[in-house]
Amino acid sequence: MTWVGPKPANGLQDAARNARYELLCEGARSLGATAIVTAHTRDDQIETFAMRQERVPATGKGNGAAKRARRGLAGMAEAVLFHRQCWILRPLLRVSRAALRARLVAASVAWTDDPSNVDRRFERVRMRMRDRSAQADEQTLQLMAASVDARRREAETLTLFLQGNAQIHCDMIAQLPLVSSADGDDLHRAIALLATLMGGRAYLPGASARDQIARFVSGAGPARINLSRCVLDRRAKGIFLYREKRALPTLQVAPGCQALWDGRYRIINSHPAQPLVVGPFENNQDCPPCEPVRNFPTDLPGGVVSRALAAQPAILNAHDGMMTGRLCQGMAPSDELSVSRYFAHFDLFLPEFESRVADICATLFGLPPYPQSPLSMNRHEKWQTN
Repeated sequence: MTWVGPKPANGLQDAARNARYELLCEGARSLGATAIVTAHTRDDQIETFAMRQERVPATGKGNGAAKRARRGLAGMAEAVLFHRQCWILRPLLRVSRAALRARLVAASVAWTDDPSNVDRRFERVRMRMRDRSAQADEQTLQLMAASVDARRREAETLTLFLQGNAQIHCDMIAQLPLVSSADGDDLHRAIALLATLMGGRAYLPGASARDQIARFVSGAGPARINLSRCVLDRRAKGIFLYREKRALPTLQVAPGCQALWDGRYRIINSHPAQPLVVGPFENNQDCPPCEPVRNFPTDLPGGVVSRALAAQPAILNAHDGMMTGRLCQGMAPSDELSVSRYFAHFDLFLPEFESRVADICATLFGLPPYPQSPLSMNRHEKWQTN
């Protein structure tokens, strides 16, 4: 299979990685397969971790932001769900590149080297060409294992916290309680995650933003701040999160096509001939809101509801009996339109150790659970045993 089409001038390796997995996933579907096995080795893992480690700020090593950044370091996961469809499995992450090649040579199995593997324009190649000692590699692997274990345990506690405390109102407002300081870390992580999902972002806010969240929760500063394209609104009844009214797109979905709106909603236009125009509801206030909005809980703050509603998608053109109006997760105003929530943070690459967090978020938003990892049962049993 060949990657066709224009190539980006910047970020080529990231774009190529995504294109490679797209093609592999397409090939897997054509075979009825649900998993792809790759030959990433221990050396690839060490290089990945080292590159991420260099991005941790060198200054302020004793402050909370730097500590959280170091704790968040990780290499490649042994199992990753791609596009909610296909699991990428990496069973050779504990095998060195030299050992793998020696085994292939002994078995008279040939392989193809990617020319970019020796191109020093790329960060990974420069990292690969550095001198490394066996002792340094072993220390890196130990640090990586501790980091992954910490992230797995944090994911477990975050899952339980969200399950017991988070509410989602009509997929456009997230609500969290103001909890005691004993649960403060879980609340801060829940805010960071929900802001990422509500704002349509792919990545969690950086380490410095976690200090901003802590100040916000404690009441040290404004009662309303922006984070990850999301508004954090602190009220007596708790904390409300919703998409801010800024940089909201208007896009046309061609007949028979689908598109992502604002990184938050997948819009599918099945009409054979008519394009569909989707934009922010604030630009189309004459449109009637959908049924779930009319049945909102009456105790929600009015300002929160009106600002959140303005940042939601709406159909801006009507055709063939299709009503203009605000779109909701799971809503199908006609047989020719479907709308579903999209989590940029989970739906492209979902590491296995985050799958339970992703599932509870899917439940909160009324989405189906993610496909189960082939490794998840063993992982969960191991976590409980330890």
